Amino acid sequence: MPSPEQDRLFIETAIAALGDYLLSKELFWPLPGGTLGQALPRLTIGGMLLALVRLRARAVSPADQAIVYNWEQEIDAVRRRWRAAWEKKVRREFGARLNLWRNYVNDYRRDPEQYADAYPHEVRWRVMLHLLRTELPAPPPEAALVDDLDGFLRAHFVTGEFIWEPELEGGFPEDEYWYLYGRLRA
Repeated sequence: MPSPEQDRLFIETAIAALGDYLLSKELFWPLPGGTLGQALPRLTIGGMLLALVRLRARAVSPADQAIVYNWEQEIDAVRRRWRAAWEKKVRREFGARLNLWRNYVNDYRRDPEQYADAYPHEVRWRVMLHLLRTELPAPPPEAALVDDLDGFLRAHFVTGEFIWEPELEGGFPEDEYWYLYGRLRA
């Protein structure tokens, strides 16, 4: 999981590139910079939304909350300005993230013992699918496949504690992100 500092740098850099990204044909936009010898992740709307939720969950001071609020306003202004381009990117990314999530679930289905431990890392694809779905006026056609994968997941899921860092729990309520509150059976 990226550190708060990495998420902040990513969001600041992503906001600066967001307009160019939306008007490009690229789905995974390279960002300049990085920290501690690590390059920034490539810009996607799902990656940006996930980083923003993590930052919002970690923003405890009024100053941090104001910074996150300002970032949300900047992103919203770009979203409104290029709504059609935004939705086109979201639809493309939804398909790409769904492929990654489906591949993981299928790997788990074939060999639960080998893949169950990867769940806390791989479930980020499912979180991004949730965030991307909320960006569209209607669910994409592939949303039915997410529901099918969720059915399989529920059949093999052991409800438990929040699986990411405890300070992120407030950003991911259990009623919406049930799959972050437990693990897969091995």
